[in-house]
Amino acid sequence: MITAVTTCMGRREHLETTLPLMLEEFDRVIVVDWSCPQESGKWAEQEGAQVIWSPGQAHFSPCKARNLGAKHVGTEHICFIDADVMIMPEAGNEIRRLVNLSTMVIAARYESGSDVHALGGFIALETSQFLAVGGYDETLRGYALEDIHLRCRLLFERGLVSKRLSPGALAVIRHSNEMRARYLDDDLRVSATRNYESLMSYLAGHGVTDWLTDPRTAEIAYRV
Repeated sequence: MITAVTTCMGRREHLETTLPLMLEEFDRVIVVDWSCPQESGKWAEQEGAQVIWSPGQAHFSPCKARNLGAKHVGTEHICFIDADVMIMPEAGNEIRRLVNLSTMVIAARYESGSDVHALGGFIALETSQFLAVGGYDETLRGYALEDIHLRCRLLFERGLVSKRLSPGALAVIRHSNEMRARYLDDDLRVSATRNYESLMSYLAGHGVTDWLTDPRTAEIAYRV
């Protein structure tokens, strides 16, 4: 069984489109309402999702919100999917075929080899493997590379290999960076630079000097 974890703070208009799709494809869906001003949790609960509340939050923390949701997962597999991501029919079954104790399932790339913007946060894996690395690194703030940092830790600390979904299994609701950064506690560019430096430091500790060409990391690196 697979539990999907999604988070929301000011993204109800996205969730109203994507949650019904998640509920069709996953065995359980957990929505983390991170003090959402649009009361997304109340709506999601009515739709059939399990809601975890985090009241009193002034700023959104993707890592903390996802880790909070993960604490309530009781199934063998866990999938993190953002509120702006649509999962297409039968993609849930594809994930079930690909995920096992040694794999992490991530989104397909374009035919050009670049990653689809905003799908870097999608990942499905054994819940035990996620917990074994301590979840998302909560020292990383804001959006940008916290998801790739997790992939790298799963690779080097747990030996997981990546499996990519077929093209068309996922789709993104396009929106501005201003919307993405609305509730963050720092400028998006500042947090992205800081998180990149943290990721590069981690990789250097494992002897990786160029993550785009190193055969160990090339498949899980984020290519623009």
